[in-house]
Amino acid sequence: HTKSDTGIERDSPTLPGRVETEIKLILWRDITMIKFIKNFRKDEAGAVTVDWVVLTAAVVGLAVAAYTAIETNTKSLASQAATQINGEVGK
Repeated sequence: HTKSDTGIERDSPTLPGRVETEIKLILWRDITMIKFIKNFRKDEAGAVTVDWVVLTAAVVGLAVAAYTAIETNTKSLASQAATQINGEVGK
């Protein structure tokens, strides 16, 4: 058994300082990421943002559909009016 810098006995021999530091950084990074993910899952602001994005996409989709329907019917009406006018002028 060997004692580490913290005074805790270990079964394995101590690692060189640089390797031990890198391991501690990796563990710290992993723990920090896990905490971030847990906090993110609890946060409701992300869910509200997704709701707004979906709602906005639906409104834009409806606007595009309405525009297409109006444009098609307007072209048809204009074509019919032109045909009618040309028929009256030709008499």
